[in-house]
Amino acid sequence: MAEIEEKDKKEYELGVLVKAEDDLAPVVALVREHNGEMSTEPRTKKLTLAYEIKKNKEAFFSYWNFKALTADAKELEKSLNTKAEVIRSLMIASPAPMMTAADHERMPVGIAGPDRRRTRVMRPSTGTTSDAKPSSPRPLSNEALEKKIEEISL
Repeated sequence: MAEIEEKDKKEYELGVLVKAEDDLAPVVALVREHNGEMSTEPRTKKLTLAYEIKKNKEAFFSYWNFKALTADAKELEKSLNTKAEVIRSLMIASPAPMMTAADHERMPVGIAGPDRRRTRVMRPSTGTTSDAKPSSPRPLSNEALEKKIEEISL
């Protein structure tokens, strides 16, 4: 059962804005209560807010990565919204890691993944056109323009 759960866990990034630096410990504990496994240590910075948020002019912003099941992450998000210490929070599922060249080599031929593109083969044209670019149209004189209008209207 533990193997199935480990495979089903997703990587998430959590950013929180809290009133005081001491308020981060309960938030980290809350992540662990919801079966979140910390992948990175929290990085924190004191900010002067551009505008007041919940009557706060300054706050501490912290973010980190963690792994959790989708259901646990949703419950954590609900819990963060009810915590008095948390001014704002944002949780996103981290994108899948980029494929390396070695991953591309191991991928069977004919399978196109998100990072794998088909190569285009440029073939010489078989027509009798020359390689020269067509010249851009020259502006028409008033007489030539009037002639064109008469031709079109007939």
